[in-house]
Amino acid sequence: METMRARRSTTSEDLAHEKPYWNYEDIGVFFLVLVFIGSILRLFVRFHLLSRSELNNPSVLVQFELLSSLSLALYLVLKVRYHRPVLRQLGWVWPRPVYAVVGLIAGMFLASGVAFYLRFRNQSTPQIGLMELLLLAVLLGPILEESFFRGCLLPLLAQTTGNLGAVILTAFLFALFHRPGNLAHWVSFTATGLAYGWIRVVSRSTTAAALMHASYNFAVFLSAMF
Repeated sequence: METMRARRSTTSEDLAHEKPYWNYEDIGVFFLVLVFIGSILRLFVRFHLLSRSELNNPSVLVQFELLSSLSLALYLVLKVRYHRPVLRQLGWVWPRPVYAVVGLIAGMFLASGVAFYLRFRNQSTPQIGLMELLLLAVLLGPILEESFFRGCLLPLLAQTTGNLGAVILTAFLFALFHRPGNLAHWVSFTATGLAYGWIRVVSRSTTAAALMHASYNFAVFLSAMF
């Protein structure tokens, strides 16, 4: 009897954990921060503190600062407005080992499939340096993107659309965020977004989605180097 009560209590806590305390207004505030940072960068160009070419093709340092600033902004928007724990509520908890392993392996298989598909469509993945790959594509990029799309936005959408609708919508917005230039890249980003959303739902962990995302980025960009 006590075991059943403990399980029931744990389930209730899990469901409460999944229900976000933020709303779409907070999403809007975060986008205002994004617009503000973009305006600051354009001012830097205007006053010759940053070159136009570096804005269009930012260095590793500029990308690092931008990703770090946006990650901090998302954290502060929720922390300052609600004064409640943020990381755990965004799903940054360690998943069950099986989901961690599945995320890492599935990310590599997904990268292989996308790389084959892009080559079939005569498309290519841009080559990047090893430092950019490890620091941005494997670490900061997945942290920011999974925090927002699968940690913040997906559970919010799921309140009205259900898990399936939320996974599909966030995958579409994830693809739109990357501004794909052709159908092949639209398909690639949407497919990966669906995979990240799926593992976020079944594992109840944004960490699992980030592991899959990092594994995918590492494999797909590493394949472009050779």
